[in-house]
Amino acid sequence: MDQHYEKMRDDLECLPAPVVGSSKIQDYFAGKSVFVTGATGFMGKCFVEKILRDCPDLKRLYVLVRPKKGVPLEDKMRRYFGNYIFDRVRSEQPRFEEKVVTVRGDLQEDRLGISAEDRRELIEQVDVIVHGGATVKFDEVVSVALKINVLATRQMLELASECRRLLCFAYVSTAYSHCYQQHIEEKFYEPPGDLQIVQDMIASDEAAVGGLSDDAIKMLLGKWPNIYTFSKSMAEELVRQYSERCNLPACVYRPSVVSAAYSEPLPGWIGNNNGPAYGFFGSAVGAIHTTYYENKPFDLVPVDYSINALLAAVYDCPNRWREEGRAVVYNYGSSTVRPTYLDVIFANLLEEAPHLGSMNTLWHPFVIFVDRKWLFLLLHFLLHFIPACLADLALLCIGQKPRALKLFWLATSNMSKIYYFLNGDWKIHVPEMRKVLDRLSPRDRQIFPYDMRDFDWFDFTVRYMRSFRVYVLKEPTDNVREAVRRYHRMHLLHRVTVALFFLLLAYCATRLLTCLASVVI
Repeated sequence: MDQHYEKMRDDLECLPAPVVGSSKIQDYFAGKSVFVTGATGFMGKCFVEKILRDCPDLKRLYVLVRPKKGVPLEDKMRRYFGNYIFDRVRSEQPRFEEKVVTVRGDLQEDRLGISAEDRRELIEQVDVIVHGGATVKFDEVVSVALKINVLATRQMLELASECRRLLCFAYVSTAYSHCYQQHIEEKFYEPPGDLQIVQDMIASDEAAVGGLSDDAIKMLLGKWPNIYTFSKSMAEELVRQYSERCNLPACVYRPSVVSAAYSEPLPGWIGNNNGPAYGFFGSAVGAIHTTYYENKPFDLVPVDYSINALLAAVYDCPNRWREEGRAVVYNYGSSTVRPTYLDVIFANLLEEAPHLGSMNTLWHPFVIFVDRKWLFLLLHFLLHFIPACLADLALLCIGQKPRALKLFWLATSNMSKIYYFLNGDWKIHVPEMRKVLDRLSPRDRQIFPYDMRDFDWFDFTVRYMRSFRVYVLKEPTDNVREAVRRYHRMHLLHRVTVALFFLLLAYCATRLLTCLASVVI
């Protein structure tokens, strides 16, 4: 069992020998200064780690950091770089922090909250801007979402238009910014409105007690399912407009559902409980047992591959922008090149569970996928509601605060938001990203891999499962044997419970038939 953890530590040591030759991406970033927002997010951390480690000749990395009351920026960045994901870059590039320049700012403030002195330095020094800062909550307060995702993007574009050495402005969007389309092409689509609509929505939301009502929000969003996708589509249009108006070399980068790392900065690294992680985590510990799923491809990409694709897009953007004379779009997804399915991912995850186990397991892990809503609601009641009631009853008996039903109702209230994206039959087309890949050198393709055409989904899900204990459950490696024994006890208890359930069902059916027979006779 310990070999699973040895394998996690050895994954990075088993990389193939370096390919001889130069790297176009490394050469592109050599001597350049990059300004990045959203560095503390899931993708942002991976971006910072990757560019500092694998672009060793990078001149400077400016990082926008929101100040926290009572915490000096220096202390905040010290804790940031103290994270274990920077251990590898620390060993390979010991002086990497000398290249990092902290810029105090806030995406919700006027002029991004950046001081005049810092702004002048950015204008004079920055070659590349990667704007990844955003709020990704589907149910974010309307005014907050629009200020951060739309108005801050406009201010970033205004800053970019002043930069004297700018080669590329890259806006990190989402492949679902226009999710009313089934086929997502690498092009701009019609926005939901203009900046006046955004200003009006912010004013209305701030003026209303408790914000805009759900009905009002639904009416304003139109064919967009939530404020997140609505705001992202508005921001994309701003990128297109500013590129045309200011002759700005710009691109929009649209990744699909970004999940755990395949190999970098660490195999299976999750970083936080982002969207997919909640579902995988819940099933792995035996909390989620049924899901409404119509067997559509689930467009998932590893975060490290997504960051590599972003770096490749930044490298390619200036040439493509000159050729096309306008802002360009790069999609990144797996649905049209190497599709996978949610039930397959879960099967792979659960196949690995007996080898690792967890002391946090609530029940034997299993998931029933159904494509009938009535059947799902029935199973949701039997497999989630009833166990939640029993769990809260047990907690009350031992003098603890009940919380299972609260979690049940929270999950139930968010189901429609989740299942919309789980069952959408989107096709995310990536021809431009594939063209960039074909133009890269063999050395590039080794250092910055993002080709999903031959991606090993089974290996990915196995690494994902291994990472749960380390990065989510934070369990020590020396209790694996006990955790596996717990898994087998849960498995036995599950089988006994199922057997008793069917015996009870058979008994009830027999009694019912006996009663019916006596009535007929």
